[in-house]
Formats: sequence, C-alpha cells, structure tokens
Amino acid sequence: VERAPAWRGVTLSCGVCRVIGLFSHGFLAGYAVWNIIVVYVLAGEQLTTLANLLQQYHPLAYPAQSLLYLLLAISTVSAFDRVNLAKASMALRGFLTLDPAALASFFYFIALVLSLSQQMTSDRINLYPTANRTLWPPGSEQQILRPWIVVNLVVALLVGVAWAVVSTRPDMDYTEEFLMTMEVDGHPRGDDSPDVPA
Repeated sequence: VERAPAWRGVTLSCGVCRVIGLFSHGFLAGYAVWNIIVVYVLAGEQLTTLANLLQQYHPLAYPAQSLLYLLLAISTVSAFDRVNLAKASMALRGFLTLDPAALASFFYFIALVLSLSQQMTSDRINLYPTANRTLWPPGSEQQILRPWIVVNLVVALLVGVAWAVVSTRPDMDYTEEFLMTMEVDGHPRGDDSPDVPA
C-alpha cells in the first residue's frame, strides 16, 4: 500500500487556507463598505436622523459586529501569514521598509482593535428598544453615535486599502514556505519515495 508523503497534505491545507483568506479579504472589504453605506443612509444627511438609524439598525447590530469580527480575525491572520514572522529580522525590515504585506497586516490589526473598541456602543444599539431610558438618555444620540460612525468609516477605509494591497500579490505566503522547508513526520520535502512495507 502506497502512502503519499505527509508534506503533500500540508501543501493542500496551506493552499485551502490561502484561498479562504483571500476570499475573506475581499468579502470583508465589500461587507465593510456595505455596512458604512447602510449606516450613512439610515443616519440621513448630516447625521440628522440618528433615531431612525437606531430603530432600523438595532436588529443588525450584533450579527453585523459578529460577522465583522470573524472576517477581521481571519483576514488579520491571513495577512500576518504574508509577513515572514519566522525570521524576526526580515519581519521587522518589512515593517520598517513599508512592505505591502506588512502594511496590510498592520491595517487589519488596527481595524480589528478599532472595531473592538466600539463594542459597548454596538451593545447599546442592540439594546435600543428595550433599555431606552437607561442606555439612551434623551438627546444623547449625537454624542454616542458620531464616534461610532467615524470609527466604522475608518475601519472600512483600512480594510479597503489592506484588501487592495493584498490583492496585488495574492500568492505570497511565508508560512507555507517555512513549513515546506521543515521536515514533516520525518519526511523531507524532496522525499517522494513512498513507504512500502517489506
């Protein structure tokens, strides 16, 4: 019975992960733009109808934030796979020389931190109809929602730029290259001879 070398499974799984990561980058960029358009349309011109935004957007607040976090986490990990973190000096050089992969990973990480910083506001939006008096004192909509809208706009811009940077070199992946230079289960990458029991 022939057994395929173990590194072929690693190559296949790295390829699948890269495809999932690339899909997540594009989907996240489109989703972030869609989300900010919905927010601005519901908020009205010059953010004059914030009560309408709260009434219409509150059922979407948790699902929207959950999907955003999931896509941001996948995209951040995928972007950091493009930075050669196994060699710290090369990774640092990439960040200092503004390598596109390093920039994209930095943008995704900042977008993730900014999104997490607005979780309390998303909770308030989700609870708008049930806890209106306690969480939403009269006239507090401008003060609470304006920073949330600005942060969502910045996140959309960051992930859009990061996606554009990643899509210029979609096949770059140092993690796969690093794994392929190691021995996997005692099989060097170049060993194509199958194990045949005697």
